[in-house]
Amino acid sequence: MAEAEAELARSGPKYPLWRHAAFAAVMATLVLGQGFGQPWQALMLVFPMAAVAWLVTDDRKRYGVFVNGYRKGRTLPVTLALVALMLGAMGGEIYARFNDVGLVVKLAIAGCAFAVALAMSLWWTRIYDLELLGGTR
Repeated sequence: MAEAEAELARSGPKYPLWRHAAFAAVMATLVLGQGFGQPWQALMLVFPMAAVAWLVTDDRKRYGVFVNGYRKGRTLPVTLALVALMLGAMGGEIYARFNDVGLVVKLAIAGCAFAVALAMSLWWTRIYDLELLGGTR
């Protein structure tokens, strides 16, 4: 099992930066959608859901596998931290919506969410590869 995990780490998907950015765009759009009422909020939910379906399909086609971020192991704290940070950003967007804060602030919150999600995606992948190479779960 340890050898199979090490082989997956060596030859498995090496996601390009655009793939991490696509994930970050999904997260940022989900966050930004909370800053608006309907129908914009619903539209900003449809895009990320379609993008997730496309990313899963593309990963399976391109790499033969889709690695789910919600898994046990050393990556779990990274995933939970990302969820907590995105929920906090959503809270900021909701506050901005109900307090008539301007569009620039809403875009800034979403921009920060994008940067955080991008960094967390890169970090998560690094930890995942190291975990596979170490053979521990």
